[in-house]
Amino acid sequence: MSEPKSPYCNCLYHAANAMARSISRLAEEEFAKADLVPTQAFILMSVINNPGITAGDIARQVELSPSNITRMLDKLEARDLVSRSTEGKLSRVYPTPASLQVEPLIKAAWGRMYARYSQMLGKENGAALAQDLTKASSMLDQQI
Repeated sequence: MSEPKSPYCNCLYHAANAMARSISRLAEEEFAKADLVPTQAFILMSVINNPGITAGDIARQVELSPSNITRMLDKLEARDLVSRSTEGKLSRVYPTPASLQVEPLIKAAWGRMYARYSQMLGKENGAALAQDLTKASSMLDQQI
């Protein structure tokens, strides 16, 4: 393992952002093969796995703000990858035939991303890191 590159490597803020940039580059490379950005892919998986899901439920699943979800859904709808229907004040999101055709590409990209970071970090380290980050994020969210 190489020496840390930054004098700020012991700062959680700095380390988390550096990690986010690295994993984002890897994810962007893989999901680009499905002509999607990673966030769009995860939103589509939520919609495909839960037809009729609300934007609020998508926001909770992918841990983004409702306004970001709405903006992404607008882009996905413009590409005919989702459709929305309104029931009173409730808007539901559904997969389209086009999104179902893209699903195998998304799953393949997700698999390649997992394989790449597992090869770099080790499967156990990658899994532990994901669990630790999820737990830490939840702890911070409860107090912020």
